[in-house]
Amino acid sequence: MSHEKIIRTDGNVSRSGAVNAESYDEWASDYDRELASWGYKAPEQAAGLLKGHLPGFEKAAILDCGCGTGLTGAALRAAGARGELTGLDASKSSLETAKLKNVYDRLEYADLNKSLPLDDASVDGILCIGVLTYLEEAAIFKEWLRVLRIGGVAVFTSRDDFWQSRGIAEMLNRLELEGRWESLHVSSPMPYLPGNPDFADKVKAIYAVYRKL
Repeated sequence: MSHEKIIRTDGNVSRSGAVNAESYDEWASDYDRELASWGYKAPEQAAGLLKGHLPGFEKAAILDCGCGTGLTGAALRAAGARGELTGLDASKSSLETAKLKNVYDRLEYADLNKSLPLDDASVDGILCIGVLTYLEEAAIFKEWLRVLRIGGVAVFTSRDDFWQSRGIAEMLNRLELEGRWESLHVSSPMPYLPGNPDFADKVKAIYAVYRKL
């Protein structure tokens, strides 16, 4: 299966953009159908969180960081986002599928473990859903803080098993103590792929919302 290297309950996943892009390229044509069959609601839940925590959501410039086939972009538009929407992803096949949804103003290839192709303080909101697993967390948090405007909001998911084991909670707390951003919402572990027989009960997602100070 094209997703056997990236949907892993054991957490043994690559954090190489090129390696993961290959798997997502293979999966792109079936991705939306399979995720729907597994009861995947994370894009809608995350879009609702951004709408609820970002003043001016309707006109905000938003980055979909790891946009994949565009499910999160479509959820943002359905939630009422009408501002400039940028999608970045390392999977070119996924970007081609996302383009067909006609919801993005800009779609671009990007290795998210490198500097994002965005100017400083250029977006009001960021969504990063189901992607942190494959990234170097400290580096991407630094990039989000660079590209977010003051008062901008990032909504992202983390595997609950990585929240402590990778030190994500500690990184977030440190940035908060440094006065870089503030926590607005951190959920308890929630179902992520409830219909996937392997993932359903073993791996849940934490939804986090942070505002840049």
